Amino acid sequence: MSLPVVLSAASLALGVIACALWLWRRMAKVRHLPLSRVLAVLVAGGVASAIALTLEHWALGFADVSLQVEGGGGLISALAMILFCAPLEEALKVAAVWPLYVGRRLVTGQVGAIYAVVAAAGFAAVEILFYSVRQEDAWFALLRVAFAAPAHLFFAGVWGYMLGGGKRDRFFGPLWVMSALMHGLYDHIVFGRSLSLLIVVVPMLAMMGMGVFGLLREHSTHSSGRSGAASLFEAPSVGSVREVLSRRGRPLKIHWILLGAFVNLGVILTFVAASVYGGHHYGVDFSLVDEEGIRGILPIALLGCGLLSAFPVSGYLIARASAAKSVLEPAWATGASIIVVFALFSVTEPTALIIALGIAPVGFTLACAGAWFGLDRH
Repeated sequence: MSLPVVLSAASLALGVIACALWLWRRMAKVRHLPLSRVLAVLVAGGVASAIALTLEHWALGFADVSLQVEGGGGLISALAMILFCAPLEEALKVAAVWPLYVGRRLVTGQVGAIYAVVAAAGFAAVEILFYSVRQEDAWFALLRVAFAAPAHLFFAGVWGYMLGGGKRDRFFGPLWVMSALMHGLYDHIVFGRSLSLLIVVVPMLAMMGMGVFGLLREHSTHSSGRSGAASLFEAPSVGSVREVLSRRGRPLKIHWILLGAFVNLGVILTFVAASVYGGHHYGVDFSLVDEEGIRGILPIALLGCGLLSAFPVSGYLIARASAAKSVLEPAWATGASIIVVFALFSVTEPTALIIALGIAPVGFTLACAGAWFGLDRH
């Protein structure tokens, strides 16, 4: 392996660790979190990564299963990542943080999230070095782990927030399962699919960044004693998200949920059709979507932009038409339409279902954001 690859891998690993330590420094301004304890969790995360990678290499080799999709299938590779690799990795990260939970050191949700993120940073750093050394195409492997690293930090932060949330720790189990499954879907796209499909995870990364920013805003709001209400163009905190998703003492408008689901499907079909029409007009070859390498980036990006653009538009239309006071009805309508799409993909194209499951949370979030702008605030 060349020296530039080694230096790039080391720089990327140190960058991931630096991000986790930056978050720790922000928290340390208002709550004492000993550096020795943070470094111990970081090292424990690295050890967990080495154990996970060793077990995965042995188990997948024994079962003769590859995480990289070969040929036109990919269902076995996806299941191996979603049901084995991702749960194993998340479980070992929990093991790195568990002594702090038992010792009652995770006194708040933010503290639990910080320690979980630190453990995930150690995990991701070792994974970066492992993949850049073991893979033949070192630069491509480095690109994949660069996309994979933020997901380690984000999903660990999700279950870590619940683990340190006092009475909220009863939700830790279900949320951990959800995080592990979603992380498996994400990693399947990153490691199992062609490089062109990395464009699919870009909006997913953006959503993760918004989630981290919302958590930091929640922490800043509590520490400064300011109101948690968000202005129209201000990034929402966790508390403001809970507020706009509340029923506010009124019954659900079932008819608007059903009608909204049809509106959402119609807008999605319209936007995707417009993307295909525009692509053909400008000579985009959509047959390259299934090609290996990076040749399929343009058609995938065009279809993805059309698909994701439909969600905020439909959410806005549903909210305006129903004169909604919260985004609950548009959210339920979007969820119903996504379930319909999943059902169609499960019959016609099971492999595409994996990709759809991965980007569904992004579409759902965008629909809620569009509905939020369309709320009746009078």
